[in-house]
Amino acid sequence: MSTHTIPGELFLLLTNDAGRQDSTQFRRQALAAAAVAELALREKVALSQERAPRVSVTDPAPVEIPVLDQALRALTALDGKRVTAVISHRSMDLTEVVGEAFEAAGAVTRQDAWFVTTWPTHDDTLETALRARLADAVQAPATASLQDGILLEILRALRIAHRILKDDLPGIGRRDLDRRIASLQIDHPAAKAVKRVVEDMTVVMMAATS
Repeated sequence: MSTHTIPGELFLLLTNDAGRQDSTQFRRQALAAAAVAELALREKVALSQERAPRVSVTDPAPVEIPVLDQALRALTALDGKRVTAVISHRSMDLTEVVGEAFEAAGAVTRQDAWFVTTWPTHDDTLETALRARLADAVQAPATASLQDGILLEILRALRIAHRILKDDLPGIGRRDLDRRIASLQIDHPAAKAVKRVVEDMTVVMMAATS
């Protein structure tokens, strides 16, 4: 299900109870980067070894998960483009498909206004469980899953990890939290590619604010 994917869980963390993006103006790009990272883990896409890597689709067959299939279709059309261009492209806006999945799960409701759609919280059970899991990953790194590590690293790259998780990790300051996240070991063949996706997401974010 889209709700249990990396972009799905990131959506929960980056959306406040009123249904608007929280702590960052880069939710769209972050969700796109998370989707590329998950597709790399699933060996559906590969990144080149260039300094500014390009994304290539290695297996276009659907995975039967709406958010990942939408991203995979977009990446097929963008095949060979640099990561920085991919995660900023309008076809990689996954907010709608993720929001719809959480609406179907009863976690949020949809509210359409003139220029924006918001996703107010209806049932915070999924988010509460997610936050507890990430807090455990920080406090007991041996319990951290690959997905936990990627989610935490994206929050750290966006420089909002402490802002998002401070209530779940009382007594842990911003620098300490960033240090703990940076020290998590992601033991997976695609870990290097995932790290490059997160780094390129950071480049996009910095370029947009400069």
